Amino acid sequence: MSLNQIIVEFLMERGAIKVGFANKETLAGGPPSIDLDYRLEGAKSAISFALPMNRDHIRLFLSKKDRSPHENDNIETNLRCKDLSWELAAMLKEEGHLSKGCAANQKYRQDTEDWMLYLHPDLSHRYMAVRSGVGSFGWSGNVGIKDFGTAIMLGTAVTTAELEPTDPEPEEEQFCDQCKMCVSACATDMFDRNKEDSITLGGKEFKYSYRNEIMRCNLCCGGITGLSSSGKWSTWSPGRYDLPWEQEKLVEVAINASQAYAKRPTIPGGYINVVNNERTYMTCGNCQIVCWGNKKETAENVKILHSSGCVIQEPDGEIRVYPGEEAAEKFGRLPSEHQKLYC
Repeated sequence: MSLNQIIVEFLMERGAIKVGFANKETLAGGPPSIDLDYRLEGAKSAISFALPMNRDHIRLFLSKKDRSPHENDNIETNLRCKDLSWELAAMLKEEGHLSKGCAANQKYRQDTEDWMLYLHPDLSHRYMAVRSGVGSFGWSGNVGIKDFGTAIMLGTAVTTAELEPTDPEPEEEQFCDQCKMCVSACATDMFDRNKEDSITLGGKEFKYSYRNEIMRCNLCCGGITGLSSSGKWSTWSPGRYDLPWEQEKLVEVAINASQAYAKRPTIPGGYINVVNNERTYMTCGNCQIVCWGNKKETAENVKILHSSGCVIQEPDGEIRVYPGEEAAEKFGRLPSEHQKLYC
């Protein structure tokens, strides 16, 4: 067996649903987050793989019946991706190849002053995955696989071994037909419904939606805000900020909202956010988890989300869910000092 085959077998036996390989030539021309040397000096290849998330837990989360099962599954799948990448690195070291695993999430480059606003990854799992053929971009920019959609988690390991690179997915095998239902799952209108963006890696172009402003996503997925522009549904976040489109004003809102967020009552569960060392909990990721690679199932997920209501946090920390208009009314009755923590 070739080393590529040994790696594929190693990962598939441990739950991976797809495996691919990239090198410096196939990644050439990309942004800093494709630089393998940043993670391991002298690295020549990257191994990309995917693990699935639990769909039953996702629907409990989208419907606001229970956030904990998906939150726990998401964290556990993240950790499994990280652990599996390190297990693979250890195996490759035994074969005589210097290798390193990668964190699946919450690992960011801190070499710019505004890094906390934009959270650029040390190594992009998405770019590794699309270039190596593990998956392809959906309109949302999340990576998906046929029959799984984007409800997956990606992992990466880097190595000094010279591995044979694999090709991107051919168009006929890609999962996304640009139904764009993912756009309807974003509470803060972070990505555009019509405008397109692209990245070129190793001479091949990959397309996805244009990002209106990535900070809108950071504020939403970070739990700071979550009310949709319609006011009829929200993420699991009780934040109700009206995000401006002007960059300067948005930065000002982001700073003030982050300070207010740190003063909110504690919510059970969650995890420690490495960006601000605060305890946070999973509130969104909707554009990723609504897409199951099946238009009927994805439409049902969006319907569940849009009818799930809005979250309000009481002064004692309790989270409650109400229909949109009732939630606005309940929020308006809360003490003014408490309201200031959310809008």
